[in-house]
Amino acid sequence: MGSLALGMAFLLSACGESNPYTNALPKDAAAVFSFDLMEMAQKCDLNDQAKQSMGQMMKSSLKGNADALVDKLMENPEESGLKLTDRVYFFGASQMEMGGVLVRMADKGKLEDLIAMLQEQKACEAPADGDGCRWTVGGGGLMAWTDDAFMMLAGNGNPKDLQHQASMWLRQKEGEGYSGTPEFKKLEDADEDVAMVTALDVMPKSYWGPMTMGLPADLNDLKIFSTLDFQAGRAVMEVETLLEGKFKDLLKKQAEVSGELDGTYLKTFPANTVGWMAANVNGEKAYELLRENPTVRQELDNSMMPLDFEAIFKAVKGDVAVAMPEMSMKPGFILYADVTNSDFMRTFEDLKPMLAMTNGQMRLVNKGENAYQFVAANGAMLGMGRGPVSFWLGVKDDRFYLTNQEDLIGREVKGLSLKDCDWAKDVKDKHFYLNVNFQALAAVLPQVPYVSMLDYLSVESDEPTKARMVLQLKNRKENALKQLVQIVNN
Repeated sequence: MGSLALGMAFLLSACGESNPYTNALPKDAAAVFSFDLMEMAQKCDLNDQAKQSMGQMMKSSLKGNADALVDKLMENPEESGLKLTDRVYFFGASQMEMGGVLVRMADKGKLEDLIAMLQEQKACEAPADGDGCRWTVGGGGLMAWTDDAFMMLAGNGNPKDLQHQASMWLRQKEGEGYSGTPEFKKLEDADEDVAMVTALDVMPKSYWGPMTMGLPADLNDLKIFSTLDFQAGRAVMEVETLLEGKFKDLLKKQAEVSGELDGTYLKTFPANTVGWMAANVNGEKAYELLRENPTVRQELDNSMMPLDFEAIFKAVKGDVAVAMPEMSMKPGFILYADVTNSDFMRTFEDLKPMLAMTNGQMRLVNKGENAYQFVAANGAMLGMGRGPVSFWLGVKDDRFYLTNQEDLIGREVKGLSLKDCDWAKDVKDKHFYLNVNFQALAAVLPQVPYVSMLDYLSVESDEPTKARMVLQLKNRKENALKQLVQIVNN
């Protein structure tokens, strides 16, 4: 079944006119994905050999008893009865308790011929009449269809129990289901290869619960709209946060925390730096925002650490950057932050009495003016690896630093810096920027050949509700999807 579906999904033909099949999307879906399979198949540029291999895979999955039908499908995929050239939708219920696929129907008779063949191969049960639809069970899921739409559903229980729900969705009129929501309008207008809308409750509450403590109660007011497009030499994902209600008020406060990057710390690191991340931060506003969350406020007010967190936060104003300059068995990192003063460093003296109670297992050593070395005899005490661990922190030239390698502090760049990289021009005026250098990783991971095919990954944001992620490949001419498929196949 899986191989048959994979084969049909990539072998597509001509587009069709509008059709009400999208009316069947459930209105309360927590996640909806829209795929332009035809465009993606063209970008994959499957050659005859690849198509032949796919056909052989389909024949094998059907135990060689439907070779003639497979050959027919390979020649014209619409022999399946499904209009796979229209956008195909995947959807998930809250907590991922159930998921489904929705496809436009092209020819109900041809689909039922395919179902009959699958029944002969014991891949599904005999079709039955439902309330306004036909349905069967196979492959651990339920398949239901009408003259307009084909739906597959899978959940945790008996798939037959989903038949009533499927028939209700398939009978929905225009505007009754998800297709009547403003989120669907965004999906419909997207012309990228993949478009998706997700809500937080698509994940189990155990995952998102701790992250949302203190946030407005109605999480349905927070959704994420994303698109993914495979272009020549790169894959581009655009992300937009859709906010309603109290989340809009929260957004206004978050906007005050983040400013526009100056790119101050681009010239601080060499061009072959493995990873670099930066944001422009107003520490005073960040502290005020954190304290509005009851859970965080309690942690700050009752922390076991005798530190003046307010003084530390308020000193930060400007660019903040963290980098991993090189890859090694024990990779080093360093964080820099623009600060308005160094007075807050005095609060670290308050740690010494508490650390003295560890009988030398943890120490804070003075390393000069406004500079310390924190030493732990065993990193396991901090949830890190076994063995001694050290961190250096301090303020120098109006910059706070924190690092696990002393020689990274103020290290001079010899040769090209990050400012000379082609992506560096995009950093200034962004609110956030991250770059991962795959070529630097490839130099130390020759045993993983596909890494050398990638150039870099960047994530940037120029306003609080939007972000952009770009996966840049070394080959800038061939479509990124074709290259990624080659990586997977190899």
